[in-house]
Amino acid sequence: MNREEYLRRLSYLLQDLPEEEYKDALEYYEDYFEEAGPDREQEVILELGRPERIAAMIRDSVKEKDGEWEYTENGYYNKRYDEHNQMPGQREKKAKEEKEKESWHMKGSRNRNILLLIIILVLASGAVIPAALGLVLGIGGGVLGLAGGIFGIVAAACASCFGLLIGGIAVVVSGIVKMFTVAPTGLLLLGCGCIMTAAGLFLLMLAVWIIGGLLPKLIRWIVGVFRKLFHRGGEGV
Repeated sequence: MNREEYLRRLSYLLQDLPEEEYKDALEYYEDYFEEAGPDREQEVILELGRPERIAAMIRDSVKEKDGEWEYTENGYYNKRYDEHNQMPGQREKKAKEEKEKESWHMKGSRNRNILLLIIILVLASGAVIPAALGLVLGIGGGVLGLAGGIFGIVAAACASCFGLLIGGIAVVVSGIVKMFTVAPTGLLLLGCGCIMTAAGLFLLMLAVWIIGGLLPKLIRWIVGVFRKLFHRGGEGV
């Protein structure tokens, strides 16, 4: 198909249009071919597409007037017709470009999600690590506090038992001596001395039991607690 055949076919397809639109359309496409020149005649025909397509576009532009039409340097243009009348290669190229654009958006969204997850993990670690460290130190402090309390009890018991034993013996001796001068007072002192000595002996037995029986178990338990804490910490690292 050459220029004359193309314009003749287009004129035939537009003959039922109002005269003004008919003349404007034909003049435009005649001028378009003139500006392109004879050397680009086939190129212009390929660019415009079939005469039926151009005629349909012009008819719809006259009937609809819906804002979808644009009068460009290539004549009446409607995106809907442009999409449906693209050559197969053009449609495939456009589909490929849209697919690549969608893939790029998905990749960008995935990268943003990964970055957001990393930020959340970093912020969470800033709160979790101090909390875990505080928990470990709290447990360790509690264990050491318990051990210190027991050691304090043992030390106090030892000091008290020795004090009571020495004081009790002294009071007993004083009571025996006092009985030769003031018998009632001597008996009272003797009784108090015996009570003090008995209390000292009880505390001595308690201290021996704690040191010999309870203290070794407590030490083993404390060592086991710290070993578990540090062992779990090492596994976490």
